[in-house]
Amino acid sequence: MVESESEGQGFQGSFRKPSPFKAQPPAINPRTTSRLMRPPAGGDFRVPTQAGCSTLGAGGYRNKVVLKPGHSALDWSELSVKKGSQGLLITGIAKLLADPEIQQLNSPQALMALQHNVPTFKIYPPIKVTKAQLQKHNTAEDCWCVLNQRVYCVSSYLDFHPGGAEILLRTAAGKDATALFNKYHRWVNYERLLETCLVGVYVP
Repeated sequence: MVESESEGQGFQGSFRKPSPFKAQPPAINPRTTSRLMRPPAGGDFRVPTQAGCSTLGAGGYRNKVVLKPGHSALDWSELSVKKGSQGLLITGIAKLLADPEIQQLNSPQALMALQHNVPTFKIYPPIKVTKAQLQKHNTAEDCWCVLNQRVYCVSSYLDFHPGGAEILLRTAAGKDATALFNKYHRWVNYERLLETCLVGVYVP
């Protein structure tokens, strides 16, 4: 059946042509703009304090250090995968094996795995670390700390820390850093960040 010309015109006429009118942005008042962009009187212009950041100094400014080239968060992630998965980010294992108290405290299975160079984060049951053993790992080359009953070797992470290595060595090396960490970094997923740096569990 052939459509009539009038029907075709009627169908086409049901569409409306787009309106040529375009919405215009509101007019900007130069006086208002200059007032909004003007710094506070007296030159007192402060950055708001950010809660939960350990690198905040007096006045609310973040005292971040300039990290060495190749020490970004992405670089740490790659290092954790490449070297960390092989257990190469954990130092001080010789001290652990030479400690008679550690030998008595841990299961034969865990000790055997440790002697065969199995990465500590893969050992189950996990290696138990005493306070006396923890305190022996307090240098930049061999730095252990405790976070919520877990012992981590952070030697390789020192230069990746946004607040610098010095603050970690001063407050965490060979110590239980749980209280300070929870105070300033409670939002950080340290279990994922330091997954391949896990030495074992803390038994004070």
